[in-house]
Amino acid sequence: MFEIFISYCFRNPVSCIAVFITLLPLILIILKKAYIDPTFRLLLVYLTVKLMIDIIMVRSAANHENNILFFNLAIPVNYALLGGMFYYKFNSPTLKKGIIGSMVGFLAFTAWDIFNSNPVISDLHNHRAVLFSKTVEGVLIITLILLFFYELIKSLRIPNLLTFPFFWVCSGLLLYYSSFIFIAPVLHYTATWNHSVDIGLTETIPTIFEIVCALCFSVGIYHFSAGHYAKQ
Repeated sequence: MFEIFISYCFRNPVSCIAVFITLLPLILIILKKAYIDPTFRLLLVYLTVKLMIDIIMVRSAANHENNILFFNLAIPVNYALLGGMFYYKFNSPTLKKGIIGSMVGFLAFTAWDIFNSNPVISDLHNHRAVLFSKTVEGVLIITLILLFFYELIKSLRIPNLLTFPFFWVCSGLLLYYSSFIFIAPVLHYTATWNHSVDIGLTETIPTIFEIVCALCFSVGIYHFSAGHYAKQ
């Protein structure tokens, strides 16, 4: 079993690097004690859940089992955790309520999309990627990032963005979701278990930016100071 897993990793190095590089920001959050900030505590949960799901997906793929179900189920979970981070960062009560409402609405939308994309929901072997939800998730996350940047610039409360930890988190998410937003709908047609369509580098681009995203997270966490946070 372990040999099959290792063999798969060697055959798909970029995808597996994107999975295990998640350990870097995870370890940094613990070492820098960034979890004392509720935003980074949610990031810790997000990275932990992401790592677990990604490992399950790699294991399933290595054993020639359909792993697209885990991809679909992770979408509303990821948005809830990432949206929660922005909930703690926004000052506007209206935006906070909007985030809560979008979480509930997006969960319902994703459930509909999963059933709509898979009329025979019990046929897990031929389970397909959702058609709309990953793109909508990207639009929602990018919108939250832009709203946060707008609120940040308007308040002028950060003297140096490059040493502001959450700026790097936002930058990583912005790069990743910007690269995925137009590719996500294509996966519904190309990422099928029995008749997978090779779209070349286009499919690899989001994975590369997923690695870049994890590195941006790590830079941001590196700049986190538990002592400075305690004084605020």
